[in-house]
Amino acid sequence: MPFDPDRPAPANGMKYRTSYGYILAGPDERGCCVIHELWVTPEHRGKGLGRVFVGHVRTWAREHGLSPLIVHCSPGNQHGRGFYEALGMRAVAVVYQDDLLE
Repeated sequence: MPFDPDRPAPANGMKYRTSYGYILAGPDERGCCVIHELWVTPEHRGKGLGRVFVGHVRTWAREHGLSPLIVHCSPGNQHGRGFYEALGMRAVAVVYQDDLLE
């Protein structure tokens, strides 16, 4: 699914958007807060904006009693994995998939 800065927030969720990027997050059925999308324009990456966006989600999640904060990141996304680990997050699951339409 391509990034779409006009995509609405998930049901009962939140969206934080600037001209440099956006983040979408919301609760899941277990009371966790899930980051669904995080995107920063290429020319503004590496300037701390992703950290600011995640900070807004963390504040929103705490205000709504949601924990833990979860984000799905593919194993091959070394930049994303490094980013989330630098924020103090840790990998806790292995997910398997079967590409049924290929």
